Amino acid sequence: MFRTSKALRYQRLNHEWNAEPNAPQPVLTVEGQALQLEFSWNDILFEQFPQAERGCLTFRGCHKYSFNALNDEGYYLGQHRYTTLQLPWGEFYELFTDWQTDFPPDVVVLGPAADSARLHHFLFFLRDNTFECVAESWELRRR
Repeated sequence: MFRTSKALRYQRLNHEWNAEPNAPQPVLTVEGQALQLEFSWNDILFEQFPQAERGCLTFRGCHKYSFNALNDEGYYLGQHRYTTLQLPWGEFYELFTDWQTDFPPDVVVLGPAADSARLHHFLFFLRDNTFECVAESWELRRR
């Protein structure tokens, strides 16, 4: 289901899973234009995940990404380009934006955006970090 909020269209992608809210311990790995973001599950809210198990988001055909230190406190203090009325904190989203102009300034470019029509803008709010990327696809796996 798509949502529109104050001119921002987005779709929440994490149904029945999320990162651990207090200590997700994210680990970012890049190989060519493939990017993996590993994190601890929220095993309290989602009991199907054992405590020692981790989640891994893989983004393929990744054009660019940002992994910055904006946390929940900074978000609620208005330090993010979106507001709490536009995009709720703490979830994983696909954003329907002009990602060529609407992206954090601290960007790492992994490769050319050859076919921009195939690229999607993803955002994941973690406890102490905000992750964004522009990629062709994403996949969630258990580790």
